[in-house]
Amino acid sequence: MTRVALAALIVVACIAGAARRAHAQSTGFLDKDVARLEIDSCTPDKDATTDELRKRGAEHYSRGEVLYLQGDYKGAVLELVASYCEIPYYSILKDIGQAYERQLEYAKAIAYLERYVLDVPKDAQKANSCAPDPQDDKQNVLARIHVLEGLTAKIRVQTVPADARVSIVQNHRVISAGTSGTELEVVGGPYQLIVERPGYKTATVDLHAEIGKPYTFLEQLQPLEGRMRIRVTPGDARLFLDQRQVGTGIYEAKLPGGKYTIQAEAADRVTETREITVLPDRDTDVSFELAPVPEFGRRQLMIYGGIAGTVAGALIASAQTNRLVQVGGGVAGLSAGLLGVYWGTPKDLALGTSSLTVTSSLIGGVGGGALAAVLTNNLLGRNETSAPLIGGGLLVGAGVGYYIGVQTHPTPGDAAVINSGALWGTVAGGLFAITFDPGSQISGGLVLTGLAMGTAGGTLLQRYFTVSRGRAALIDASGVVGIVLALAAESLVQRARDDESQSDARTANYALGGMATGLVVGGILTRNLDDPKLPGNLAPSIGQATTAAGSTTTTLGVTGHF
Repeated sequence: MTRVALAALIVVACIAGAARRAHAQSTGFLDKDVARLEIDSCTPDKDATTDELRKRGAEHYSRGEVLYLQGDYKGAVLELVASYCEIPYYSILKDIGQAYERQLEYAKAIAYLERYVLDVPKDAQKANSCAPDPQDDKQNVLARIHVLEGLTAKIRVQTVPADARVSIVQNHRVISAGTSGTELEVVGGPYQLIVERPGYKTATVDLHAEIGKPYTFLEQLQPLEGRMRIRVTPGDARLFLDQRQVGTGIYEAKLPGGKYTIQAEAADRVTETREITVLPDRDTDVSFELAPVPEFGRRQLMIYGGIAGTVAGALIASAQTNRLVQVGGGVAGLSAGLLGVYWGTPKDLALGTSSLTVTSSLIGGVGGGALAAVLTNNLLGRNETSAPLIGGGLLVGAGVGYYIGVQTHPTPGDAAVINSGALWGTVAGGLFAITFDPGSQISGGLVLTGLAMGTAGGTLLQRYFTVSRGRAALIDASGVVGIVLALAAESLVQRARDDESQSDARTANYALGGMATGLVVGGILTRNLDDPKLPGNLAPSIGQATTAAGSTTTTLGVTGHF
């Protein structure tokens, strides 16, 4: 940019008015994305003389030249446009275009240079001997325009996550594509910037790229959501999602795909923490039960070990007639029971294992007595066979129960269910024996069968149901109450009939019916205290059976599928 244009202003002042009218009709070939040029909004001062316009135009041009040389291209444009509005000489268009080019406003630069090319008169001559030929300069500017039009916009996109794919699309066609951080080049124009990655929502940004300009974007993709459903037993368990409480018992929500930490806690239960992955557009269902806080039963087992050891030692030694030997056997059993539990079991022995050991020992003792009755045909007699079998049964049962407990880790409720099954199976077998009165040997077999069936039933029930010791105790109490009420009912019926006769079989039948009714009612009334492991599979069943003598007796059983 030189003073040639300033000199030219003076030379062509005489044609200023005509030039202004010509340019008022010429708009050039502007890019459709370039705003209206500033010179198209000029408002000529019709009251000013040509000399005044020339003077003001020269002043604006001079200031614009200084600002251009100082690097203030924005200020230079303002002054040059003001100069052109005063005296619209075509060479000023080139100066404005060059100022815009220095500002990297290439679209505006091209528009002004194109306007310059259009406005160069065909007969334009050099302003002086040092000035370039206008026709040659016109060709050079055309070449410059071609170069500028070839400049591409440079677009760099940083994404989160960093492995997302970036595409620049125009009219549904991918113009350029790459990954996060890649520099993409496009010519000026409207585009859509698309950032996508599997498992995340696609981000779309409308972009109007200008010629030769750099663009930088940061796009953080949002993960697609999945539905999480958490169900925890017990129902009052507090649920925490990433250390934030979200509910009790049940939690359901739509969450962005990813890994989450679920923690559940409840009173008297072991707090459990799980890592759960939520998959996009998927349902994630998780159900689990909090384990009860471990209860230790070493003290309970030590007390029982002393008692059972004393009884077992005395019974085994009772095969000898010597009283001193019998007493010594009891003392030895007491010592063995206490020391065996103290030295042979861990301090943190689970209460369930301890309870199962006690239950199995009692089952073994009762089973030994019933077996002795079968072998000796003496149901309640004490002899050299029954006493050792009962004592041995106590010891063997304890050993078997302890081993199974260590291997299976039963809960106290599980042991209580097995104990209840064995108890009521034995009672039922004894009542059947009283009902039929078949003799000691068969009666022993009935008791042994009832014990075996009750133990097996209790074992199956604890497998499919979670039963607490409290509920088991309530059901046992219901059985006892049922027997008591049944015996009371029998007494009332006898008085109503004025029947003074006594019948053990009739009493046993009443007791059997009361026991069955009490157990069933107790089970129904306490059904909501605990949650079944497999709901609906098992149900109690009451029926009747005809005895060999033709009388009717009540039966108790369990129906269901496995």
